Amino acid sequence: MRWMLWALGLACLPAISFAQLAWKEPTTLPAVSQFVMGTRLGYITCSDKYKAYLEKLELYSLVNEGQREPKGTPPTDSEVADCVHQTALRGSGLYKEALKSATTPKAKAAFGEYMVAWDASLKGIRKPQRETVQQYRARHKQVEERLNALQARLEEASPSGG
Repeated sequence: MRWMLWALGLACLPAISFAQLAWKEPTTLPAVSQFVMGTRLGYITCSDKYKAYLEKLELYSLVNEGQREPKGTPPTDSEVADCVHQTALRGSGLYKEALKSATTPKAKAAFGEYMVAWDASLKGIRKPQRETVQQYRARHKQVEERLNALQARLEEASPSGG
């Protein structure tokens, strides 16, 4: 009986092995991965700095609420402004390099759409009107969802084929 089960298992093994080899996880080009990772990491870094600024501003406002003479100086978002500027420059360089890997009009369009949305999102991190941390989180979530959708389109348009 054991011998029959072993033989049955051995007979089924090649079919199972071939079935596993037939499907491969789709991958993207290294240039696409590097571009997306670099731009998203830059956006997240600046976003976190802006969120920290808003938290400090809320704390400052809370501490000085009802005070005739405010204590301390209000926080500035100059660190956020610098982050956005530097990240935009790096993102532009990543875009120029990654665009070289776009071999089809669909891929070039996907790169362009992602870059426009990413750049607008990055430069839109700082709002001219005051917002709470909670308002920013809601706005940030919408931005992330839009970038995720565009990233998926970019990756679909630029498969490595391997």
